[in-house]
Amino acid sequence: MNGMTARKVKVSVSLDAALIQAVDRAAAKEGTTRSALLERWLRNSQRQSNLMRLEEETAAYYDSLTLAETDDDSRWAEAATRSARSLKIDEDSDRARPKRTGRRRKG
Repeated sequence: MNGMTARKVKVSVSLDAALIQAVDRAAAKEGTTRSALLERWLRNSQRQSNLMRLEEETAAYYDSLTLAETDDDSRWAEAATRSARSLKIDEDSDRARPKRTGRRRKG
C-alpha cells in the first residue's frame, strides 16, 4: 500500500467448521486474530498465484520463440555472462579502502 492505510471491509463467509477450528488454533498459536491470520494467508495465496502465473507466462514466451530468436537470446546471455565474469568489483573495493591498524590516533 506504499504508506497508505488499507481500508478494511467486513465480509461474511461460510467455511467448514474444521477449517475454522484450524484457523483459530493457528491464530492462537501465533497470538493474532482470526482476521489477521486469514488476511495473511489470502495475501500469501495471491502472491503465490501471481508468481505461478508469471512463471507460466515466461515459459509460454520462451516456448513461442523461433529458432533464430532462441539462438539470438542465447548469444545475448553468453555475452552478458562473459561481461559479468570480467567485473572485479570486490577486488577493486578492497584496494580502495585503507587498511586499519587497530590503533586510533588522538587528535
